[in-house]
Order: sequence, then C-alpha cells, then structure tokens
Amino acid sequence: MCHQTVCLIARHFENLGLPTLILGSALDILEAGQPPRAKFLNYPLGFESGKFEDKINQLEVVRQALSGFETIEKPSILKMEFEWPEGWELIKKREEGILDLRSPRNEIPQYQSEADRLAAENEDA
Repeated sequence: MCHQTVCLIARHFENLGLPTLILGSALDILEAGQPPRAKFLNYPLGFESGKFEDKINQLEVVRQALSGFETIEKPSILKMEFEWPEGWELIKKREEGILDLRSPRNEIPQYQSEADRLAAENEDA
C-alpha cells in the first residue's frame, strides 16, 4: 500500500480518536500525504523497519519509531538519526545489474511445488 494511502487512513483513524504512527522512507511522499504522526527513516525503500538481516538495528528502529506515540504532540514528520550508506550502495548495485540474485521476470508461471502447479492449473479449467 502506498504511503499516501496510509496517510489518508491514518488521518481517518486519528479523527476517530485512534492514535496512529507511520514509519516511512520516502520523505516527499510522507510530506505530500500529511500524516498526523510519522517518523522518517532515510533508508532505501523496502527497508523502513531497519537494515536487512540486522535484528539489532531493526529493533532499535522500531523502538525509536514507537516513541513517537509519546513525543509527537502535533501533526509532524520527525527524522530518525540512523545512517546506512551501504544500503544505498546495495540498491545502486542492484539497479546496475551488479548485485541481483533474483530470477529474471517473464510471463511463464512459476510455482513452489508440483502440487501448487497442479492446483493452479485445475482452477483455470
């Protein structure tokens, strides 16, 4: 779900008296969505809750984000003070085709198992 949609939903819940907090990594989209309460993490998209495979960083990011429920008293977006330059390098390498372990995309259906393939093909019949 996009950040702007989440901002709209958050404003609706806030109007009903339910506190919300958005943790996002696209500052321009957060600003456009005007959430009631948000924390901005300057990590690449997809890593809003911390560094890949780094549980300590993930817990610290989430803990610091949740503190916004206690500290943010008026609609605002607060920047979190985490740095991860290696994350941006990882994304750059992926975009350049240097580091991309994903299978190439194509139009051929792929299944986890033969049973999944059979179930899907029987549903199509």
